Amino acid sequence: MTGLADLEPKAASLTPLDRAEAERVQASPDLVSVGTLGETARRARHGERVTWVRVCPIDGGLPPTRGEAREVRIVAVPSSAEDAARLVGEAVRLAAGVAVTGFSLADLLALAGGDHLALFELAGALKGRGLEAIACVPIDRLGETDNAVEAVRAVTQAGVRAPRATVARAPFDARLDLIERAAAIQRETAAFEAFAPLPEVDPPDEPSTGYDDVRTIALARLCTSIPSIQVSWPLHGPKLAQVALTYGANDVDGLAAHEGAELGRRRSTREDIERQIRAAAAAPAERDGRFELVS
Repeated sequence: MTGLADLEPKAASLTPLDRAEAERVQASPDLVSVGTLGETARRARHGERVTWVRVCPIDGGLPPTRGEAREVRIVAVPSSAEDAARLVGEAVRLAAGVAVTGFSLADLLALAGGDHLALFELAGALKGRGLEAIACVPIDRLGETDNAVEAVRAVTQAGVRAPRATVARAPFDARLDLIERAAAIQRETAAFEAFAPLPEVDPPDEPSTGYDDVRTIALARLCTSIPSIQVSWPLHGPKLAQVALTYGANDVDGLAAHEGAELGRRRSTREDIERQIRAAAAAPAERDGRFELVS
């Protein structure tokens, strides 16, 4: 078949596509049909709800307050285990009860010398200082799938969650392989709450197009059992974030910790994100860094 209508029952039943079916979606020029599949699967899992979270990032110096953030996230790369522990201690004091997440799993694995037992011990020490979760699991920086699975297991067995699968850098033709890797890690660990499949850095020699990005969002929704497919507000902007919601995304990450009321009511954090979500025919709901809804 050249169309995609035969895949709609799978999307509606949340049955992951096989490789051949995924390749059809990846190659399809019919973006309306791709979007229909992604949105069908999103609504089957989440109904009308689209979540969003405010994040206070720490990269070097501490801000004076966490503002309205529901997650304090350490994005700095630690130079040592002691430096990582220091950053966690500072973040916990700033967080005042909200979730503290931190670091790339790839960076912690490097600090541990690539040894999973040492990673387990490091994660346990950071948990003791107050770290609740690893900030990101970049599935393209952890080697082969088996190594990534063992790294995720090491931190989760130490009591630190690893809820966010991410992609650091990948051309479009590598994305389906990475989506399948995320799905395989999830089958083995059940660790992920969210998957952000769009690369944090676009390769300059092979930049993606908007068409590539929305296909990627749909494939991540259709080929994995990870509950939330995520798009980053600061990385990809409100326009792509909004369009991504109509292709299968259901979570918007990284909203500013402060309202920005000086820009006017319609440009405040809450008003802006909720307006964008409603324009995508969805119902906005704020969540926290523990993936729990804010009442």
